[in-house]
Amino acid sequence: MNIQTNSWRIARRTFLKGLGAAVGLPWLEVMSENAKSITTAGSMAAHEVPRRAMFTYWGLGLEITGFTPPDTGKNYTLTPTLQSLAPFKDEMTVMTELTSFTGGHGSCCCLLTGINTVRNAKTLMSVDQQIALHHGSQTRFPSLVLGTARETGFGGSSPMTLSWSKNHTPITPENRPEVLFEKLFGSEDSNTLAAAKQAMARRASLLDSIKEQAAALQRQVGTADRERLDQYFTSIRDLEERIKVEGEWIDRPKPRVQRPDFGQGSLRDRIASDGRGYSEYTRMMFDMIALAFETDSTRAVSHIPRTEGDEAKCYGYQTKSKWDLHTLTHNAQEDDKIAQWREVDALYLSEWAYFLGKLKAVKEGSGTLLDHTMAAWATTNGGPNAHDSKHLPLLLCGGSALGLKHQGHLVQMDVPVANVWKTVVDRVGMKLPEDFQGGLASGVVKELL
Repeated sequence: MNIQTNSWRIARRTFLKGLGAAVGLPWLEVMSENAKSITTAGSMAAHEVPRRAMFTYWGLGLEITGFTPPDTGKNYTLTPTLQSLAPFKDEMTVMTELTSFTGGHGSCCCLLTGINTVRNAKTLMSVDQQIALHHGSQTRFPSLVLGTARETGFGGSSPMTLSWSKNHTPITPENRPEVLFEKLFGSEDSNTLAAAKQAMARRASLLDSIKEQAAALQRQVGTADRERLDQYFTSIRDLEERIKVEGEWIDRPKPRVQRPDFGQGSLRDRIASDGRGYSEYTRMMFDMIALAFETDSTRAVSHIPRTEGDEAKCYGYQTKSKWDLHTLTHNAQEDDKIAQWREVDALYLSEWAYFLGKLKAVKEGSGTLLDHTMAAWATTNGGPNAHDSKHLPLLLCGGSALGLKHQGHLVQMDVPVANVWKTVVDRVGMKLPEDFQGGLASGVVKELL
């Protein structure tokens, strides 16, 4: 054994091969440069720690007075709404009084971009995609874009995605955990790999042909049509980039994990009108995200666990409420509606607590997945009636191994959400992109660094 050359150390992405299959290994201490020998454990070196970021959007916000702790600082008091998050009190910062570019219905498109709206002609790349670009092809999937609806919603009044590509096009979320699992961990053999390579080659050839025809057509049309064709070219460039990353990973085996029991049919389709099935569905999506992080399949995720549509009716079977969540947000300060809203908020936040628990349960290096992941619970619906761009709540969780110094309850009066994302970008270690958040970010949240 040549310890000087560390010939005993194995690479981060090592696969066990046999019986016609290959199995990806989890991170092992012997993979770290801190390990001194095969038998000497080594914690992750600073540069080996995966720097992950996850952004979630919760449509319709929450009842802000019941959410907001009565005191500030690290020894703040958890409200009943926040009680399920008690195990993570020291691993998260509760921020209140933030602002966004716009608020209310259909405002999710500005959460990660800063200024994108359904009526704004200017569009920017979202921060999750900027982080994905920073990590490049270090992971099989530069990012995961997820939600409860498998559509962008653009062209209408209700956007359904948080993510915009570097070519300024909205990215369609995946909303089926069973499909996401197959994408991340689906079985492969020589036949399926050969078929995948052929399909990739066909797609690349088709795109080349389309580009040539579109370029010829562009020379024959007027200004307005040229602009439309330019948008078309932009979409093609997004596809080309995805094919390029797929090509770099196609011969590398996927991690092998046990397939969960998804039951019959799609979990998403099994959500009943009274909300039965929503918790199972949401937690399964969170399980898939945790597995993607654990296997280092991605380091950037955007997710909409609750839009402003059908998901707002959830928990009706449990609370026996005669109102859906949207009605509760227009409560006219009626005590019974406010009390009902707070009860529902606590149930939704218990789903977030479940996800944090999944991350905290997985050891990685000398810490956990939660220590190496900055996970944000966020909304652009604030104020006492949840339809305002001011008085926004935000939970920034985890990331202690990345240098986040949690502050308990932190009041950020009129500070843009963009400043929180600038702080996340700082901890990811990436250079701040030009025109970040449309110039809305005035600085980092210094208390967290």
